[in-house]
Amino acid sequence: RADRLSYDTPEDLATARGNVRINRAGAIYSGPELQLSVKRFEGYFLQPEFELTALGARGNADRIDFLGAARSRATNASYSSCPREEGVEPDWVLKTRSVRIDLDANEGVAEGAVLRFMRTPIVALPTLSFPLGDTRKSGWLPPSINIDNRSGVELSVPYYWNIAPQRDATFAPRIITRRGIGLDSEFRYLEPRYEGSLNFDWLPSDRIAGRSRESLQWLHEGRLGDTGLWRTELLRVSDDDWWKDFPNASRSLTSRLLPLRLAAERPFTLGAADGLVYARTLHWQVLQSADSFIDSPYQRAPQLGVRASGALGGVDSGWEFALESEFNRFSLPSDAASAGRPVGDRWHLLASISRPFRQQGWWLVPKLALNLAAYRTRDVDGGPSTTFSRDARRAIPSLSVDAGFEFERSTQAFGRTLQQTLEPRLLYVSTP
Repeated sequence: RADRLSYDTPEDLATARGNVRINRAGAIYSGPELQLSVKRFEGYFLQPEFELTALGARGNADRIDFLGAARSRATNASYSSCPREEGVEPDWVLKTRSVRIDLDANEGVAEGAVLRFMRTPIVALPTLSFPLGDTRKSGWLPPSINIDNRSGVELSVPYYWNIAPQRDATFAPRIITRRGIGLDSEFRYLEPRYEGSLNFDWLPSDRIAGRSRESLQWLHEGRLGDTGLWRTELLRVSDDDWWKDFPNASRSLTSRLLPLRLAAERPFTLGAADGLVYARTLHWQVLQSADSFIDSPYQRAPQLGVRASGALGGVDSGWEFALESEFNRFSLPSDAASAGRPVGDRWHLLASISRPFRQQGWWLVPKLALNLAAYRTRDVDGGPSTTFSRDARRAIPSLSVDAGFEFERSTQAFGRTLQQTLEPRLLYVSTP
């Protein structure tokens, strides 16, 4: 479409001026002047605005040269994949001296590129390659620079590898002026029955510490059968000084307590009751410091439990029950701060049975509950061969009655129709 259009049939050349607009395979261009070989789709467009609707991208340029049905080159262009808002500049904008777009390869290559966020320049590169849509693309990512007083200047240049739709990896070689050359890496996977990520940081020869230093993190979650789940969280480092020397590389909210968690659980249905059975273990790597010891937290190895609740004796019986039981073995990491502290086992059971009576306007719920626990603690004194054990048990019953009424009425206040509710309630609990 145009205010004025001429077409040279022998040359297959179209010339258009004034409010020119072309729409081809979801790519919309508009501007003041166009010259185009129609069949070959080769030519130029002056001062166009363009929108690639299939990719959700748009932009403008001083000039676009069409190089075929799927390729074009824009001069002094801006490009953004943010949602279009009339009269509002996008949050993310790529401004370039020249950009080549290849729809078949789903790739754009910009020269003299500056990436801006909220009108602020973020990164400037002589050449920048990027995907045209939401798909990922292998290539170098913008570098990062960090400075601290323990390691000096650190420069990292990541490379992103799009292995497959469900897998990718990032490798980031880094140079640390005081320590040497290292490598950070991340591998991610997303499969139908499991997913996770693996991070490995490696400094083969730390010039300050005089040794190799490593950090490993593994997060994984998978399915057990149709309904079960199992999870793994592993975080380990090579030495106690890691948290001080690489504070930006800590992947834990508690930089000196690094967990190893393993868990498996499976829900079950038994008659009119639903429940969950689970097994877990938790170990710590505690990063101690000679001038700053911290108390090591207890480890649970293992933690075994079951929970269940539902109707007792069938749905129509009116009786309800709830049960929770768990066994824990508490241990301590093998460090100096753990010496002389007791370890032990604990088993507990929380169970209740109730017979609710519920009618419109009132309820009455008598309940009998039981709290059982058994402990075995061990104190180590004078070396691992001298152990003192103690046993303890408790059984605490509780009787409760929960009763109440519900009164409702329609009323008016401040010119509005309201519903007023009054609930007098009595809760009686007796626990020795």
